[in-house]
Amino acid sequence: MKKKTLTIAIALVLVVALAVGATWAYLTATAGPITNTFVAGKLFDQNGGIKLQERVVTKKTDGTYEIKADAAWQDEGIQYVVQPGVDLPKQPAVKVTGLDTKAYLFVGVKGETKDGFSWSVDTEKWAPLKNGDTQVEKDGYKIWVLKTDVTNDTYDILAGDKVTVGKDLDPDTLTPANNIEFQAYICQSAGFSDAAAAFDACFGA
Repeated sequence: MKKKTLTIAIALVLVVALAVGATWAYLTATAGPITNTFVAGKLFDQNGGIKLQERVVTKKTDGTYEIKADAAWQDEGIQYVVQPGVDLPKQPAVKVTGLDTKAYLFVGVKGETKDGFSWSVDTEKWAPLKNGDTQVEKDGYKIWVLKTDVTNDTYDILAGDKVTVGKDLDPDTLTPANNIEFQAYICQSAGFSDAAAAFDACFGA
């Protein structure tokens, strides 16, 4: 009888041990889930974009022009009456607002200069966009790229904000080819080795 009791007691101990072991086996931990979310990238917020604009010029009684300190911006070009020896103030610019990501900003400039009638792009702000040794052109526009990081700002295009008119210029020799035209372009910078690659992929040289 004593032997049977001992056997039962051992069996009970083993059952308890197994029950405890089973409890340890159910100790668990979890992590996650990790959800990958994809949204469309965008250059600008809802109200953002780029705009070409130009400061309003005022024609004075002597036929010269000036840009007043508080001059407004307008979205269209300005017509001038050209007089020999009278420089023409001209302040075209690209305005960037609501930019959401890193980008390259480009301007295209079209128009022929000549003796006595000249202007130049501001090379402190803009660099000629080159493919090898040749400046990139698109639709007759020579392309320039902003040298600095693009921020929400206004970027003047012409050096000195003027067209220089020589005293010996005959205004009758000016043709439509001497008109100055501007175009603006912007493209994401991520994914491109340089500005030239970005312009070619985004706009096609």
